[in-house]
Amino acid sequence: MGRYRVSVDIGGTFTDFVFYDSKTGEYREGKVLTTHDDLSDAIIAGLDMEIADYAEIDFFVHGTTVGLNAFLERRGVRVAIITTEGFRDVYELARGDRPEMYDRFYRKPVPLVKRSDIYEIRERILYDGSVSTALDEESVREAARRIAEKGYDSVVICLINSYINPAHENQAADLIRQLLPDLQITASHVVAREWREYERTSTATVNAYIAPIVKEYLTLLENRMEGKDYHRAIHIMQSNGGLMTSGVAKDKPIFTLMSGPVGGAIGKNSLFETLGYRNLIGIDMGGTSFDVSMLIDGKPDLSTETYLEGFPILSPMVNVYTIGAGGGSLVTLEGKGLRVGPKSAGSNPGPACYGNGGTQATVTDANLALGRIDAENFLGGRMTLDTAAARRAIQAVADEIGLDLTETAEGICQIANANMAGIIRQITVRKGIDPRDFAIVAFGGAGPMHAAFIAEELGIQTVIVPQMPGTYSAWGMHQCDLRQDAVRTYRENLENVDISRISGLFQQMKDEVSAILLQQGVSAEQIIYEKTVDMRYVGQDYTLNVSFRSDDEITAESIAALRQAYHDYHQQVYGHHNPTGAVETVNIRMSGIGRIDRVQKTALPEQSGLQAKPYKTAQVIFSGVPQQTGIYRREDLRPGMDMQGPAVIEELSSTTVVPPQYTLHVDGYENIILRKR
Repeated sequence: MGRYRVSVDIGGTFTDFVFYDSKTGEYREGKVLTTHDDLSDAIIAGLDMEIADYAEIDFFVHGTTVGLNAFLERRGVRVAIITTEGFRDVYELARGDRPEMYDRFYRKPVPLVKRSDIYEIRERILYDGSVSTALDEESVREAARRIAEKGYDSVVICLINSYINPAHENQAADLIRQLLPDLQITASHVVAREWREYERTSTATVNAYIAPIVKEYLTLLENRMEGKDYHRAIHIMQSNGGLMTSGVAKDKPIFTLMSGPVGGAIGKNSLFETLGYRNLIGIDMGGTSFDVSMLIDGKPDLSTETYLEGFPILSPMVNVYTIGAGGGSLVTLEGKGLRVGPKSAGSNPGPACYGNGGTQATVTDANLALGRIDAENFLGGRMTLDTAAARRAIQAVADEIGLDLTETAEGICQIANANMAGIIRQITVRKGIDPRDFAIVAFGGAGPMHAAFIAEELGIQTVIVPQMPGTYSAWGMHQCDLRQDAVRTYRENLENVDISRISGLFQQMKDEVSAILLQQGVSAEQIIYEKTVDMRYVGQDYTLNVSFRSDDEITAESIAALRQAYHDYHQQVYGHHNPTGAVETVNIRMSGIGRIDRVQKTALPEQSGLQAKPYKTAQVIFSGVPQQTGIYRREDLRPGMDMQGPAVIEELSSTTVVPPQYTLHVDGYENIILRKR
């Protein structure tokens, strides 16, 4: 057994590390600037700062945005699609609906693959899985020949109705591998075994588009780690909140698209388990973006389908909503009005105060000008900020709009706060959820600095700042298990469900997910299974995902309980339901969760009467008024301590701002709890 458990989360500005030392029982954190030319450089640099011998690393998990960035920036590889004869236009036709009905500027996304890069082969499987036309291997060879001539990097095989019977897809994939062994191949049923041809094609195409890039990156990281004597598995954070090994991730990078932000979303589960908060809104404000996730009634907010840049993706994902609002968000002028974000200064050149050549004002510069960041103690003193440069950048904006420097700096922060509160309203109020029923969990380098102000905008009374908030997404990865999901389409009126058929499909999926989890090193005893069903009223288009109790066998009684659970869930989500309406199943799902050892936190006793002492005081501006404010070190705060704002709490990876109208309490788990007086 090694000594260290390590997690790494790569952000747009910083790469975050959390180290658990089993010898001392302590967590430590680290941050280095992200190296965009080669992301692995930052990983190795951060590990070298803490660990001399990589052989002492027992467990390594990594949240990566390599695939997501390649997709968003359209840096993917050249992809060919092989499909059934007569269905060449499925991908380009897409859907005829308008997601933004009243947006007259709406345009459908430009497909990742041109029509000229789609090749047909002769075969036909019918809707029920029966074979109408056997696979014509000669047509596959002809397609392979043309693909080889044009020099594609990746190929998708998506045949009609392969979700119900993948035999022809498997045959075609095996033949292509023989003919073109260096080509990356994505068979659609492997990444999305669901009905709806366009959505399945889109999912497989995105996977193929990013797969060679992710594979190259992970192979490079594996080689660099092995070169430093690390010979265990590299685990990758999945979008569904679980882990997979890098070997699996190379072929299925579609499951890692939201890999980084999801770590923080899963970290909230530990707050539910330890503190009992069932409804939590997580805000992760870094240097580039602002990510929001929710824990609703003790469960992560999870979707089985999502859209990225207009493309549908059939993959379970923890819902993480993102806008371009971070510490590095650039301030611009539009008609003498301030605009904050979405563009960011990133890590290079970064905000003006970084001293790397940036001159344009950012949110970080505004906070520094207001005294909410200590220029001498940024990143625990590892980085000194240039206050004069920040003030020059803010003053340049102030001169343009006719305000003084303080008014401009507070205006920048208020606009950023309003933008961030706006995205939270969109994902709560629009769904009939009252944000006032939630507590905010603030993390990321800048999240705790803005959390109380965002809470004020939303009427939320409680803010929780966990330990190591600036690296909380990385910390959350320590709380994850291995996970594998499977799905089968089964459309049937609930009154007519064939219990033996649905039981057989669940068993198929159980065998499928078990095999992949066992391949990744977990034992059968470590695996638990969760069964869910996508359901809807007959005649509806959209579904709700409803859970079986994990110990349920499929019986007439459990089907009746499932029906009632659907009615109740529909009432909860939409405010109405139809108890006498016919209900049908659409997809059935199985999740296999391979439990891995985790280090559980234990509460420390809270001592009453403890008084925190600031290590210094400073003038900090709140509502235009400079106030004498205590500056505290996070490590000096002890369980049971209370104080009243204003105050600023500093630590290595983040700064917490306590406005004048808020109180602060340190609980037994060393979380900071802010409440409005």
